[in-house]
Amino acid sequence: MKQRVILDVDTGCDDAVALLMAGHHPALELVAALPVHGNAPLSQTLENTLRLLCAGKLAHVPVYTGASHPLIGPILAGDGDQVIKLPFPEPTVCPQEKHAVNFLIDYYMSGEGGDTIYMPIGPLTNLALALRIEPRLKERIPAIVTMGGAYATSFAEFNIKADVEAAFIVYTAGIPIKMVGLEVTDVAQVMQKDVDSIRAIQTPWAIAAADVMDIVVDIHSRHFGKEGGIIFDACAVAAVIEPSVVETAPMHIDIELTGTHTRGCTVTGSRFHGSGAKNANVEVGIRIDRERFIQIMHESLK
Repeated sequence: MKQRVILDVDTGCDDAVALLMAGHHPALELVAALPVHGNAPLSQTLENTLRLLCAGKLAHVPVYTGASHPLIGPILAGDGDQVIKLPFPEPTVCPQEKHAVNFLIDYYMSGEGGDTIYMPIGPLTNLALALRIEPRLKERIPAIVTMGGAYATSFAEFNIKADVEAAFIVYTAGIPIKMVGLEVTDVAQVMQKDVDSIRAIQTPWAIAAADVMDIVVDIHSRHFGKEGGIIFDACAVAAVIEPSVVETAPMHIDIELTGTHTRGCTVTGSRFHGSGAKNANVEVGIRIDRERFIQIMHESLK
């Protein structure tokens, strides 16, 4: 039986690859895509999502438009490859009339989503709003696998910082969470030879993935001095397809709501909670098998 997933996305390049993997891997069923503000304004993340799904032969996947702004404060804009309009034709499908927040409430409260993993790989605004409207959702969502946060850095990761209050609501709701953060994603670099081998698969979705990964590799190598590109959100999808590809450890994660330089940090091991399994609220990714990750990308896109 396929594992059902819902992807909550602020679609730039890495979200695009994640959507293609989730939509085409034989072990997964992509139930819906929920664009939200984040890397770019909602109008662009929505258009990118629709363009990508059409180009990647996933036009059957329903799209529910989400929140256009964080709960508090201005939009935190992305940069680099994240704000690019994806290089695909105009979409031939439209989003559903129902808002993403209402979809989440209706889907999970109906009981239909009892085995559906919720995957926010952008800001957490949609689920935070849904939890405020319908608190019983915390008992209906079986698990969250998210790309976001970092446990060993002193700065805030973008998806958390883009809506800190939303992250606080989600991380304190009591839903089981697996956090695939920067310690995992930053070592899972995709090299140009990897992109070329994916393009050689020659399925429409592999070609679409290679097109956006070319952009990532080019920007990350030219502007950030990296050997390859980081496809952040794809790591989270790989961790659902094959959980052992990302090694995790139980930790207590707090979301820092204040602080001039630390707002949005995912803080572990506070003096109140410690860092061990006893008080853990999150399974935190600590390392990834990069070679197996690349293989899973191939399996997803062939």
